[in-house]
Amino acid sequence: MLEFGVLGPLVVRSRAESYSAQGPFQATLLISLLVADGRPVHVCDLVHELWGGGHPARPDNALQAHISRLRRRLERLEPQRPTPRLITRPSSYQLIVEPGELDGQLFTSAVARLEAEAATHRPQWTVARLREALSLWRGPVFGGIVGGHICQSAAQTFDEARLRAYALLFDAELARGRHSAIIAELRALLTSYSPFHDRFCEQLMTALYRSGRQAEALETYRQTCEQLARIAGRQPSERLRMCEHMVLVQDPALGGPLAEAALAVP
Repeated sequence: MLEFGVLGPLVVRSRAESYSAQGPFQATLLISLLVADGRPVHVCDLVHELWGGGHPARPDNALQAHISRLRRRLERLEPQRPTPRLITRPSSYQLIVEPGELDGQLFTSAVARLEAEAATHRPQWTVARLREALSLWRGPVFGGIVGGHICQSAAQTFDEARLRAYALLFDAELARGRHSAIIAELRALLTSYSPFHDRFCEQLMTALYRSGRQAEALETYRQTCEQLARIAGRQPSERLRMCEHMVLVQDPALGGPLAEAALAVP
C-alpha cells in the first residue's frame, strides 16, 4: 500500500521510503492521474495538461517517456506488488489508487460525511472530527503546482471542501461557546486565505460580539464591505447585512443559540 499526499507538497510514501516527483512534468503527470479517481486519462488530455499548446514535436513519445519514468519509480516503492500500479490502456493511462491511499479523497469524503452528520452529534464531537480531517493539510494543495485544467479543477474542489470544513468547524466552536478562542484563527483565515468569504466574516463578527467587542465586529464588517466593493465588485450578502444589523441593535439572539435561526434568510 502507498500513501499519496496532495494536500500540501506532492509526495508518495511506502512503508520503507518516500518519493517526491522531480520536475514540473513528472509532478503534473502524477497529479493528473491521481485526481482521476482510478479512471483512465486520455493521452490527449495528458499532453495538453503537461505542455498546453507548446507541446514537443512528438508529444506521444515524450509522454510515454514520462510515463515509463513514473512507472519505474512506483514499482521501486512497492516491489512486491503483484499487479501493475500504472496501466497502459488504449489511448490512455490509468493509475490504480486503492481506497484510503489518497489524502485528498480521504479529506473530501470526511467533510461530506460530517456535513451530513453534524446535526446529529454534539458540537465537541464535530469539532474533534473536523480538526482531525483538517490536519491532513500540510500546505497549499499540490504544493502550489498549477498545472492545466485537470490540476486546477481538482485544486478548486479540494480548496472548496477545505472552506466548507472551516465554516462547519467554526459553527460548532461557536455552539460550544468558544467564541473568544477562535477569533485569531477566524481573523487569519478571513485575511489571508479567503478575504471574500461572507460566512467567515459573519462568524468572526459573531465571535467578536459575544466576546464583548461590538466595535471590532462592526469594523470587521466595514472592512469586508470595502474589500468586496473594491476588488470583487459586489455587495455583502443579505445574510451578512442581517448580521451587521443584529450587532448594531444588540439583538439578544446573536449572543445565544437562536442566532442561527435569526440569521436565516428565506
